[in-house]
Amino acid sequence: MSKNKKLSLSGGDTTEKFIYKPKDLIWAKMKGFTPWPGMIVEPPLDLLTQQRRANTKCVFFFGSRNFAWIEENNIKPFEGPWKEELAKVSKPAAFRHAMNDIDKYFEDPTEVDEQINESCGGANHATEADFDKIRDGLDSDENATELLDTSAGDGNNGVVPHVVGSPHESDALDANNADSSVSPNAGAASSTTTPASAKPQVKRTPKAKSSAAVSVTKSSGKAAGTKSAQKRRISSHQAVSGSAGSSAKRGKRAASGDAAAPGLHLDGASSSSPTGKRRIETDLLASLSKRAPNAIALLDRPVVTRPETQAIDMNSRSNTLADREIVPSDQTFGFLGLGMMGSTIVKDLIYTGHKVVVWNRTIDKCQPFVEAGADVKDTPMDVVEAADVIFCCVSDPKGAKDLVFGNCGVLQLKDLRNKAYVEMSTIDPETSLDIGEGIKQCNGRYLEAQIHGSRQEAADGMLIILAGGDRSVFEECHSCFKTIAKNTFFLGTDIGNACKVNLILQTILGVSLVGLAEALALADRFSISLNDIIDIFDLTSMKSPLLLAKGKEMAKGDFNPQQPLSHMQRDLRLVLNMAENLDQSMPVTSITNEVFKHTKRLGYSEHDSSAVFVRSRF
Repeated sequence: MSKNKKLSLSGGDTTEKFIYKPKDLIWAKMKGFTPWPGMIVEPPLDLLTQQRRANTKCVFFFGSRNFAWIEENNIKPFEGPWKEELAKVSKPAAFRHAMNDIDKYFEDPTEVDEQINESCGGANHATEADFDKIRDGLDSDENATELLDTSAGDGNNGVVPHVVGSPHESDALDANNADSSVSPNAGAASSTTTPASAKPQVKRTPKAKSSAAVSVTKSSGKAAGTKSAQKRRISSHQAVSGSAGSSAKRGKRAASGDAAAPGLHLDGASSSSPTGKRRIETDLLASLSKRAPNAIALLDRPVVTRPETQAIDMNSRSNTLADREIVPSDQTFGFLGLGMMGSTIVKDLIYTGHKVVVWNRTIDKCQPFVEAGADVKDTPMDVVEAADVIFCCVSDPKGAKDLVFGNCGVLQLKDLRNKAYVEMSTIDPETSLDIGEGIKQCNGRYLEAQIHGSRQEAADGMLIILAGGDRSVFEECHSCFKTIAKNTFFLGTDIGNACKVNLILQTILGVSLVGLAEALALADRFSISLNDIIDIFDLTSMKSPLLLAKGKEMAKGDFNPQQPLSHMQRDLRLVLNMAENLDQSMPVTSITNEVFKHTKRLGYSEHDSSAVFVRSRF
């Protein structure tokens, strides 16, 4: 027998079928995991809202103590000739922990029963059948009475008995057609409901029935459903005709002390309709939701706290920058945009004695620079009038274009003679060409100077400058570049080359980060220390200061933005647009971009790009 067959729960005698009921101990097989010891239970409300395939059962996994929908063909009774093979100890530590957990359950089931009751078995717990009734509508007074009986609890803890082939079960199974994403070794399910008093119950092993017996049971269930449908049609006819007997019957039931369903009433328009269905009011849905706070919590999207904006410290000085001998230029330098990178660059320019004029959309960000000696202007056009060389550093290509071509923008000055414009925003080559042409048409000079590096590297003056365009502007900015960068490259007079090189470097960075995140997520799944992985990685030839720093951030869960994740995803998008224009296939970069996009949707847009680790752990 092959290893795959040993680990499979399918196959065997096809005529032998098992009818599983709550509290049955079983083996459950989920894709990607070995068969796991578990128990059939009533599903928690958070699982009821999930889509699932037909013929599935809710399984409580020992060890991890969480829940999942498992198809019946991937379930076998715990006791059987297969137990010895499936319970081998030469399996992961998590599996051995699960086997120890079920052994403790045999000795004392109280703890596990209390946890299951807390999550899905309390007296006020709405069952799957309750939700089926709400979905289908209550068709008769008998259905309303059933819902009341199961909600109030009549000795069964409010649990509706499982009936094979019942119409509600068939509808529920057919309406769901997706696998569960919960794994046996994921974290235990949490619950906020009050634990119900649990009674030790006798463990049962599901009884085997022949396929013929199962078929007969299903047929009888179908017949029962047919009779129920006929009964509903008769009831509907009575409602249409306004039968006095029917009204008397309802009055008699009310007089005899039968409880009325909260939030349910017969609507006049509905009573005259052929269907005769009751209208479900929101009060009933609210009452069911109050019974199980987990259902409400499931609908709430997790709130991710945005990282706090770090105020720039104008008094701190980089040791690297202090050691450099920089002679400031006599020219006045304008700076448009005081974001994460722009503010750090302007601080260094002021520290080294450069005369700086600044503008920012949010005027409050300019105050620290005013106190440090910078001059603040009201519009980008005012900055251009006051400065000889104007730097621009904003978040995206659209913002860069708006500052040049928009109202009160750079080109509103009309004549840029003796002015130079340096674009430091991360943009695509086409945008850089458009801006360069606009500046030249107004007699100005243009240089693209792409900055490659993180916020910390900017603070340390360790950026890399990739420049292209007017050589004279590059020479005039020498003292500025020496202040903020450890290396500067002039890539020729062709505009766009610097943008292309910068985006290519960002591609390498983005793909590397996703690869690192997935590798650490795999180590985390194996319960291997992430710090150990990083320490070993540091000793290999693959090590790099950047990946080591990002790996440590992932291990700590500290995603303080050095390079925001949204900026990395923007760069990948620009790369893919560039490649599309050349018909260049980039499948790995495309997948990497999707991973970053998904991480953004999880709420980590403003966090550091290392937050992609959160997505990889799913």
